[in-house]
Amino acid sequence: MTGPTRRAVADAVRVAQENGRSRRPSRDGLTIEQAAAIEAPREFRLSPDGRRVAFTAEAAGARQIFQMASRGGYPEQLTATEKSASDPQWSPDGRRIAFVRDEAIWMIDVEGSHQALVSQHPAGNRFPRWCADGHQIAFISRRRGWDQLWLVDAPVPRRGRPATRPRSAEATPMTAPGIDVDDFVWSPDGRQIAVASQRLPDLLTSQIHIVDVVTAHERLIAGDGAWETGPRWLPDGSGLLMVSDRDGWFQAVRISTDGKERTVLTTGRREHGEPGGGWGYVPLPSPDGGRFACTETRDGLVDLLIGELPAHGAGPAANSGAGVHLTVVNPFDGVWMTVGWMPDASALLAVGRSDRAPDDLWLLPVPEAAAQGAKPRQLTHSLPTVVDTDHFAIGTRVAFEARDGLRIEGNLYLPINATGEEAVRVPCLVHSHGGPTSQALRDWLPFRQLVAEAGIAFLSVDFRGSTGYGRDFRWANRGEWGHADAFDVIDAAHWAAAQPWCDGRLAHYGASYGGYMTLCVLTEEPTLWRAGIDLYGDSDITESYRHGDRTGRIDLERMMGRPDDPKAVEAYRRGSPLNRVERIEAPLLIMHGRKDKRVVPLMTEKIVEALEIEGKHYQLHWYDEEPHGWQKRDDRRDAWKRCLDFLKRHLLEQVDED
Repeated sequence: MTGPTRRAVADAVRVAQENGRSRRPSRDGLTIEQAAAIEAPREFRLSPDGRRVAFTAEAAGARQIFQMASRGGYPEQLTATEKSASDPQWSPDGRRIAFVRDEAIWMIDVEGSHQALVSQHPAGNRFPRWCADGHQIAFISRRRGWDQLWLVDAPVPRRGRPATRPRSAEATPMTAPGIDVDDFVWSPDGRQIAVASQRLPDLLTSQIHIVDVVTAHERLIAGDGAWETGPRWLPDGSGLLMVSDRDGWFQAVRISTDGKERTVLTTGRREHGEPGGGWGYVPLPSPDGGRFACTETRDGLVDLLIGELPAHGAGPAANSGAGVHLTVVNPFDGVWMTVGWMPDASALLAVGRSDRAPDDLWLLPVPEAAAQGAKPRQLTHSLPTVVDTDHFAIGTRVAFEARDGLRIEGNLYLPINATGEEAVRVPCLVHSHGGPTSQALRDWLPFRQLVAEAGIAFLSVDFRGSTGYGRDFRWANRGEWGHADAFDVIDAAHWAAAQPWCDGRLAHYGASYGGYMTLCVLTEEPTLWRAGIDLYGDSDITESYRHGDRTGRIDLERMMGRPDDPKAVEAYRRGSPLNRVERIEAPLLIMHGRKDKRVVPLMTEKIVEALEIEGKHYQLHWYDEEPHGWQKRDDRRDAWKRCLDFLKRHLLEQVDED
């Protein structure tokens, strides 16, 4: 690799390795410039031999692929292009990495830096995964209008020279149209693929099928009457681990390849996974098959646990309520995700973050190694020493009863001037998370700290429909979008206004579904709010169903039904704040990306048109190159500044009109 390319390491990564060598911490608080400059590495992937880690980090305005030693060290940049790279995946021999760039599948030779195009299509390609022998790559593409599983031959590597074209550059589908694949994983012998998918008309279950690679024949092994996802093969191919909400809470479960034998590994009223079954939150078996790692959500935090895998037929049976003994291995309270097991099963590679620290890579010893003196080891340091975190607001858990008696929880962050003997009363910014099938975690969110340092309390609300509280709570906003969940947020605001630390001035902030909630709460109880911030949120869910991407549309249909169903028409009308714009009293700040496909720009155009007609007070800003959320550092910095200026004007600078 050439010198200039090797030196073009992202600022965040370089600072991580040089952390602590110079520059004394500032006591002046976190600035917008500092917050925007913190770019933690992400998408960590452990090499098959356990010696290296691939990841992505920002370099010159785009995310590039890097590698570093799994025990720590200076990173080496592997890609250097104008387009961002994502989802790096090691080949079985550790010589190549498949990745996604510009919605195409690419491959790079780790030693020679030669790159080869694997597969591209106007419909896009994502989620590349290698077969066990390295000859084929499976991926997901919408070439026929569905998230189907496709298979293509991998380019053949030649030492020191560019890889040759594969035997066939044509991809072949492994799943039929009409099926949306969420996740998949190859079997250890490369003959089968476990696929997690959702299948119409039943949108309340997620199923796991095993697909034969040669015949494309599939058989159902999980997901009959439950949401079961996140399949991961046992090393000997005798079965899989997955997450299931069959008992009402996401639990780690072992299942045989015919689906007949199930062993429940975790129990209790805590979630041990999440609906997406996504990377980092699924149970992972150790390389020797003797134990497994999983996550557990509690109080806005996510712990990482290790337990013994019982022998087949010797463990707790399905529905026995027994589970296995689990040991927490994370060194501090935060939000943790698994990356992978070290080959000798002596330690876990994991990512941890908290409300005081961004994502960093850690090596966590297993319990018996820890008992013998092995210590958790932080491998990256994404937070520059110039940032002093001692004064950062720390989240505390709060709970209250909604008007219908449902318990609602959240995280509260108080500014320094609202605590201690000389505390003063402060305004409160109420925050609704996106999703809505998500949760407000106590993790790294720089904007939250900027708000607290401005002297404004920050209250995140896990309204009904949030994850982390079991299936009943997750389904409690079915048919209630923009109504029952909006009243949860309004009740949270009333709770905040009644607290001794609050001066009664309230604003609402949210992005995506949270932006939609901004419009909902401002129309449902307009006199309660001093201001509202809507970042790329829906305004009319009927129109959003017709214009948004398939993922968003299916999620909407799952929770609200189809808008052309006479039984759902009234709920869609009630859940569309566009119909009640005349009720809004608080000034609004609205920001949206012009390339958003999840919540299309039409949603903001319609609400702005209605605000204009009604003569309402609003500010609007478009980001021409942004999709659903801010990807560019400069845009994040600009958006945070606009939000803070808006909040300061309407929450801090105004005298009480009463």
